[in-house]
Amino acid sequence: MDGRTPTGTDPAWREPLDEARARIAAYVTGGDAGRVTGPDVPALAETLWTQARDDDGEVPLDVALIVADLYWRRYQARRATDGDTEDLGHAVALYTMIAEVADDAVPEALRPLVTQTAAQVAEGASLDPADAVLDRANDRLEAAQSGDPEVGLDEAIGLFRSLLDDPDRLPVGDARRPAALSNLGLALRLRAERTEHGGIDDLDESVRLSRDALQLSDADDRPACLGNLMTGLGTRYGWTGDDADLDEAVLLGREAIALTSPGGPYRASCASNLSGLLRIRFDVRGGEADLDEAVRLSAEAAAATPHDDSALSLRWSNVSNALAARFDLRRHPDDLDGAVEAGRRAATAAASRPGLRAPVAANLGSLLLTRFEHWGETADLDEAIGRGYEALAAGHLGAPAEAALRSNVGNAHRCRFENGGDVQDLMRAMSMTREAADGTSERAPQRASRWSNLAMALMAAHEHSGNTTYLEDAIEAGRTAVRASGADESRTSKYLSNLAILLAARQGPGDMEEAREAATSSVTMLAEDDPARAIRLFNLGGILLETAGEAEVPAASRRTTLACFRQAAELVTAATSVRLSAARRAADCAAEARDHAAALTSYADAVALLERLVTRRISRPSKERQLAGHTRLTGDAVAVALRLGRPDRAVALLEQGRGVLWSQLLDLDLDTEFVARHPELARRLADVAFALD
Repeated sequence: MDGRTPTGTDPAWREPLDEARARIAAYVTGGDAGRVTGPDVPALAETLWTQARDDDGEVPLDVALIVADLYWRRYQARRATDGDTEDLGHAVALYTMIAEVADDAVPEALRPLVTQTAAQVAEGASLDPADAVLDRANDRLEAAQSGDPEVGLDEAIGLFRSLLDDPDRLPVGDARRPAALSNLGLALRLRAERTEHGGIDDLDESVRLSRDALQLSDADDRPACLGNLMTGLGTRYGWTGDDADLDEAVLLGREAIALTSPGGPYRASCASNLSGLLRIRFDVRGGEADLDEAVRLSAEAAAATPHDDSALSLRWSNVSNALAARFDLRRHPDDLDGAVEAGRRAATAAASRPGLRAPVAANLGSLLLTRFEHWGETADLDEAIGRGYEALAAGHLGAPAEAALRSNVGNAHRCRFENGGDVQDLMRAMSMTREAADGTSERAPQRASRWSNLAMALMAAHEHSGNTTYLEDAIEAGRTAVRASGADESRTSKYLSNLAILLAARQGPGDMEEAREAATSSVTMLAEDDPARAIRLFNLGGILLETAGEAEVPAASRRTTLACFRQAAELVTAATSVRLSAARRAADCAAEARDHAAALTSYADAVALLERLVTRRISRPSKERQLAGHTRLTGDAVAVALRLGRPDRAVALLEQGRGVLWSQLLDLDLDTEFVARHPELARRLADVAFALD
């Protein structure tokens, strides 16, 4: 450092120097200690120091004085509350250098420390502040990762940049540089995930910096650098859909896993992040091996994570997401129950981390809604809505995630309205889905689902009130969803099917023809074993049934309709409620056509599905509510059996239908004393009962 005072033409640092002086003067004269302790102050000091350094690495005395004074005042303002001595360390280091040319500038209170530090320097100690800046930047980054809402990422990013942009303080070849590059990339990625504005620029820079860090890393740092680049590429894939990013991310993750041993410092982190990428790739391409590997890796990562680790909640969330994806594929109830249980563990782990509570609660709410849709447990629906509001109250979601959550909670309110009839649920469904849809940009990937949720809420309002304005608005929202669905045929299939229902409800000129075409396309877009094909077939069958009288060959049209319902009923991976409804509609169609043998077959299938509908996984009130929608089923089945001269079959169907609840009570009512004395045997009996379900 030299003692030169700036003269003549203002150098590049003059403007930030004047700004800093003005701000410090405001801090001092205003008496507001909170301003000097703000998170932007260290970044201002670092920027000022960097810009003022000349080609020889010297910093003018007045710059050094103002930066030293800034840290000294910051320390004085903070010491009463948090006892942090980092600012004091900066001030002492700077004043030690200043004392060489201007000893009288050192504050009286700091003279003993400056004298002591000068003696240590004379013995070979270093005053390089780079380590202190790195420590501070890493502390802020770690706090941000843990979900601390009071700590912004901007300070950490500014501190990392101040070092990396200055080749004299952290030059190429410095052993600390790869980690600083990697951590800056991580901080930029986190900021991209938490903001809606300019996020992609942060993300692109994050990937570039992570690549630079990987190239410079040694064997010890390589797994961590691989992990950061893997996660950055995976995040960017989620924004852009670039398959190359996803494939490279998976390759990098597998390399990182190969370089770490079980229990190693980066193993759990890499395993968890890789599991998420494999699950995403399964969603896109359908490779079951990817999904099974995702389940295995996520479970390994969660099990290896200590209870006090800040990552525990996210690890259990990954387990939950992987199991939920496998449930969607194979429809094994244990996977969905496991996903909910893992989601609960994630919520428990997030309780002490404000920034994580919202996404974890939102994910659990979504799973509970899925389980309600499959088994009809109203407690799941109520909790799903409660978890949604918990997530909204927790905040820290970011605008895109909050809009998605509002849409999902609104959709859950619609389900509860249709289940219980409370008009307040319908009002909330319309307002929340409308707010989410209106706030979604035209290029957002979630645009289609949000407009579809709004369309269904408006349809429910039309059915409740008879107001055709709701129906017109629903159709327009449904068309918007179809237009926004893109090239993903599984998503387009859903939105076309919903639009077909809306058009069939209006039945205006040309509506039924468009509805038939949309519903038919929604079926042909899906593979024959896709579980969602059942509800698409059911909707197509309903539309064909309404237009059968318009067909030139009514008998052929009815046969096509019957085939739709039969195929839907026979798809074993579909939701039981859909299969049962389809079997019953098939039976009704056959009975109306006087094909009583076919009707009896379908009625028998429907009665057999009653016991699967009221699975042991749901409460008795929910079972009774589910059965209330099928009160005439057994009677209709018996009537057809008697018409065919099959009294034996009629009696069997009657007993099977009315004995559903009694049979479950008898099958699973284990004596409490038996359970207490033989818990393992009781558990095995319960497992058998669930397997029989």
